[in-house]
Amino acid sequence: MQTKTLILAALAAVAHARFGQEGLVQAAVQALSDFGTPGAAGTLAGQTPGVLLAGANACAKLSLADDIVTQLGDDAAVLAAAAQLVAAEKNFNPSAQSIPTLCSDASLPATEALRGIVPLVDPAVVGADVQNANSAASLKAAFAANGDSVADVSTAQGFSNFTAQANA
Repeated sequence: MQTKTLILAALAAVAHARFGQEGLVQAAVQALSDFGTPGAAGTLAGQTPGVLLAGANACAKLSLADDIVTQLGDDAAVLAAAAQLVAAEKNFNPSAQSIPTLCSDASLPATEALRGIVPLVDPAVVGADVQNANSAASLKAAFAANGDSVADVSTAQGFSNFTAQANA
């Protein structure tokens, strides 16, 4: 009986480690309540989980990151929260696809301070070690985007195991 309990606890811990990551970005945006019009940060924070779900367009989170800066301003704290959203891992359904989707729209994000940041991907994806290291590095010093999309920048940095998705 204890063995079953331990196995269930271990499975729950693993599931918790992979799910609920959207909450980190949501909390970062929610904390920006001193910026923009009253309630704007909360409204924007409420939109973050939806753009990170498997069914969302890969470009939606980049548009939302731009909206965060547009509505809340370009203070360093606002830019940091928006950058977290750009770098956040977008979920994908492994039953329906085997690789993640990245945005191929070269106009996104439009905010210059957010360009050149690449997203995290599921660690189970081949090449994730490269992409996830690049994502962490790009938050410290963004890669040169030179009019390229997030998908293009990821490819230029050595990660190509994804499906490019245009803005819908």
